[in-house]
Amino acid sequence: MYITPLFLPNLLRIQRNSFFNFLEYGIKKEIQKLGIIVNKKKGIKIIFYPKLYQLSLPNFNCNDCIINSETYSCELSLPIKFIGKKMTVIWIVLNNIPIMTNNCHFILNGSPRIIMSQITRCPGIYYHKKQEFLKKDAYYADIIAERGTWLRLEVDLKNKVYLKMKKVPKVPFITFLQALGFKVHTIFHFLPFLILKNEEEEEEEDPILNSQNEAIQAIEACCRNSSKRNIGMNWNLLNIFDQLMNNKYYDLGKIGRIQINKKFQVYTDCMDFTLNSNDLLLAANFLLKLKHGLFEIDEVDNLKNKRVRIVGELLQYQLIIGILRLKKYIKNRLINFKDDLNITNVFSSTPINNTMAEFFGLNPLSQFMDEINPLSVITHKRRLSSLGFGGVSRDTATLTIRSIHPTLYGRICPIETPEGKNAGLVNSFSIFADVEDGELIRTPLLKMKNGYILYNTGINYLSADYDDNNSILSFDVEKSRIGFLSNKKLPTRIKQELKEIDSKNIDFISISRIQMLSIATSLIPFLEHNDANRVLMGSNMQRQAVPLLKPQCCLVGTGLESRIINDLDEGLTSHSDGIIYYLSSHKITIYNFIKKYKHILFKNSFFNDKKYVKIDIFSLLKNEVNSFNKILYDSSNIFLKNKKIMKIRDSDNLLKLQKIHYLMNPYKYSNQGTCNLNRTQVHLGQRILKRTALSTGLSTSHNELALGNNMFVGYISWKGYNFEDAVVISNRLVRTNLYTSTHLEKFEIEMKMNQENTEVLTRNVNGITSEQKRKLGRNGVIKVGSSVYSDDILVGRVLFIKIDVLSPYRKLLNEILQKESIRYDYKDISLRVPKYKQGRITFVNFSKDIALNKNQSNLNSKTTSNTTLLIHLMQNRIIQIGDKISGRHGNKGVISRVLNEIDMPYLIDGTVIDIILNPLGVPSRMNIGQVLECLLGLASNYLLKRFKVVPFDEAIDFGLSRNFVYSKLYLSKIKTGNSWLFNLSYSGKNRLIDSYSGLYFDQPVTIGKAYILKLIHLVEEKIHARSTGSYSLVTQQPLKGKSKNGGQRVGEMEVWAVEGYGAAYTLHEILTIKSDDIKNRQKIVSFLLESRPIKFGTTETFKVLIRELQSLCLNLHFFK
Repeated sequence: MYITPLFLPNLLRIQRNSFFNFLEYGIKKEIQKLGIIVNKKKGIKIIFYPKLYQLSLPNFNCNDCIINSETYSCELSLPIKFIGKKMTVIWIVLNNIPIMTNNCHFILNGSPRIIMSQITRCPGIYYHKKQEFLKKDAYYADIIAERGTWLRLEVDLKNKVYLKMKKVPKVPFITFLQALGFKVHTIFHFLPFLILKNEEEEEEEDPILNSQNEAIQAIEACCRNSSKRNIGMNWNLLNIFDQLMNNKYYDLGKIGRIQINKKFQVYTDCMDFTLNSNDLLLAANFLLKLKHGLFEIDEVDNLKNKRVRIVGELLQYQLIIGILRLKKYIKNRLINFKDDLNITNVFSSTPINNTMAEFFGLNPLSQFMDEINPLSVITHKRRLSSLGFGGVSRDTATLTIRSIHPTLYGRICPIETPEGKNAGLVNSFSIFADVEDGELIRTPLLKMKNGYILYNTGINYLSADYDDNNSILSFDVEKSRIGFLSNKKLPTRIKQELKEIDSKNIDFISISRIQMLSIATSLIPFLEHNDANRVLMGSNMQRQAVPLLKPQCCLVGTGLESRIINDLDEGLTSHSDGIIYYLSSHKITIYNFIKKYKHILFKNSFFNDKKYVKIDIFSLLKNEVNSFNKILYDSSNIFLKNKKIMKIRDSDNLLKLQKIHYLMNPYKYSNQGTCNLNRTQVHLGQRILKRTALSTGLSTSHNELALGNNMFVGYISWKGYNFEDAVVISNRLVRTNLYTSTHLEKFEIEMKMNQENTEVLTRNVNGITSEQKRKLGRNGVIKVGSSVYSDDILVGRVLFIKIDVLSPYRKLLNEILQKESIRYDYKDISLRVPKYKQGRITFVNFSKDIALNKNQSNLNSKTTSNTTLLIHLMQNRIIQIGDKISGRHGNKGVISRVLNEIDMPYLIDGTVIDIILNPLGVPSRMNIGQVLECLLGLASNYLLKRFKVVPFDEAIDFGLSRNFVYSKLYLSKIKTGNSWLFNLSYSGKNRLIDSYSGLYFDQPVTIGKAYILKLIHLVEEKIHARSTGSYSLVTQQPLKGKSKNGGQRVGEMEVWAVEGYGAAYTLHEILTIKSDDIKNRQKIVSFLLESRPIKFGTTETFKVLIRELQSLCLNLHFFK
């Protein structure tokens, strides 16, 4: 029984619910901390009313924010009462809060950003063991707070307990308790192990003090004599402990208080978020029992000891910081401001706004959204990071933190994680995972009783706390259709261990076989036949697939492709029933019949005994259905059976028409430079229902995720061109644009106009051709829809510069006669298309104040203004040599050759192979899933069917995947009559014909249809060449990198290679005039033009070396 689609929740609900809780509860909770601000000297009192706060509507919609580089935010306002000389109640703007969009991301300064969830250690108390060489184990306990200082309790070999804090000397715990007022008999009642003597130690125990004052004096003496003291003489440890009991300075948090209560099995009010003396007594008692083996140490990596901070809590924490800054700001203003005080000169929204800006701009959890394709978008929003403030460091994180813990099952995907330094530190939520109010990750399970699955009782969401007390069975076991398990012992997880127990004693069972996987991983068919490292690569490379112009749905999928598109909701969806009235690439208009017509037609007793035909408004307009002209509905008619023809204008008593407009953004720019092109899914005159998809993106086909194309592949070596991971493709992929991707490049310039220099837009630029001039508008800006090529002008721009050519005497004369003594010169600073770029202009946005200044007198104006101009250039990039492609199983490669179709091998029926892969890339990588996929894709191609294969299907029967694939190949052989599709002599292989000789290859070849993706690592963005350019200041050698227009480095090994060929003169040129021989590299052109021999001088690197030796007092002189 496969129940994944039934129970699969919305994939973005975690982020959405967290932000809603922040708006509904978090803002009120934190604003209450402002309290009442009083200044008794000036008789001022400020009262805040957080429960009455309001959020205003954003000034711009999402598309306008992206176009105008604005922030999608709203103003947070609340009423305050200001009591001074007069009592006034006024609404103030507390700050501007960035608002989450419907797709769970933010828009900051025109760029979509997401806030990653953070997984950190829960606040509470944790017990550890420190192993030392040739010594007994030392035990200690750390009390971690959500906000405030850490506290540590240590026990030595003599059962002595010490209290330690950051930047505070170690203090005996008994003395500290006495200083707090505890009696000696009370201390030993709670800590009986302190009475035990250690016979191996001859030293006497520290004497017990007689009174509380003596204990306080002993602590002060200890602190006074400590060398670690770095604060004033009036410092006291007891004052610091008082802060631990004050919620202003110390906060355990709700989850920290619950954890301490569970640990010690006591009940303390869950709303008491501070530390008390009883907690310290119980903590010391538990530590002593732990030392004597009565308890076990805590596992830090267990998920029950970790919490998740989602976007709502992260924003709430920043709001706390901003409110504290605001409170401090108001108090300082009340003290320092001497004039008449009012709310305008006391209050400011700057402190909170700056805090939010710092968080979104500097925090590592705030990242530019990965918008390559829909899968990368939804995966990025479900990411979990252990880095950031309050987390671990990438450089110091150990393998223990990065490893996989058993409690991750069903909560965090053990496969999908980055490769490199972030491996194991950045993870993804499992597909069914949820987060409860206590920030613990939960997974859904079904209850079991006596070996029967209780489907009717519903789903139970359990956190890692319950794993220790319950036995949990994986879903991939044999079971009956109604939910009975076999009467035998099954492998079950109990307390992080796998044991075989009787099915009648099992408590819970998973709800799906893919419960442990993330979204990207669950899209890989036959993943159980792959090495986990290759599944990891496949998961990551699906997120790197660029949107194609002609994508196809995968022939072999897992059934979750449509769910990603539905939950992401990127395209337009109709909100009601209706008929398409107007259709274009920018707007869709729908006429909706409201319920008044249906009410009369079907519920009125007058019509109950009659039948009516379905109304078809366009039945009389068939000639205009495919037209894009507007249709006047006034001339249309409605036909009712047994009734006369009624025009719409005369039928107000039967129906009402409502016109609904949907605006589309046809070419949407993404952070990664890909183009999210909206394509309409409906046609003019179509009758649609509610929730019908009106438009979809490039990576969508038939309302399913479509990242690539289904291609015929063959696993065979071809003349060495597919050596290692190289790939040979057919020219058909280029000719038919199957792998042509659309990319957008953004050009943004700022127009500056001031008193000294003025920039003017104009189409009259020196050297411009008539063809280029036709593409420019009257103001010198390129027209939308123009095709541009390398070095074409996008913005004609001229900079006018004031020049002074008159003598001082002439200037004086002109000033006396009040004549203009300033002349202007101009410089062409037009924006042009970069080299090797071409495309079509899809978007131009500029301020309407920019106009052509025809008169030179306008240049003398004293106004200063800056205006931004934005242009989008769309490019279609065909697949070519050097591009990177991959499958879904980690089988990646780079295109090494593009062959004509007539040169590619072909099948017996004449089908030409599209892609040739190296067969040696399969056994060493252990990703057999790609073979099963391509064989099932071959059967799918000839059966004209698509297959949805759930991962881990062999849990039902061993060898089920292979048997299923072979059965479908055999079925395709029977139905099509092609006997070569399945041959028992070499099952899964076929005879392939060499196009050059027309003969069969010597051995049968594995041939199939696989789903191939084109990745964003495009050769067009990586290839680079340089003739001249910038040089390093110290070494005077060319810089490195494409972004700096750098050169290719010739290192030590490259020098050896050239030396091996004996090319001495070539090597001499490379190391001198092509590198850092400053004097002669400037004269190289004149040497060549005048046919003179090239001269070589001293390189700058050698000069730097000599200068360094001279700085070491070595008198070396090799150059002047």
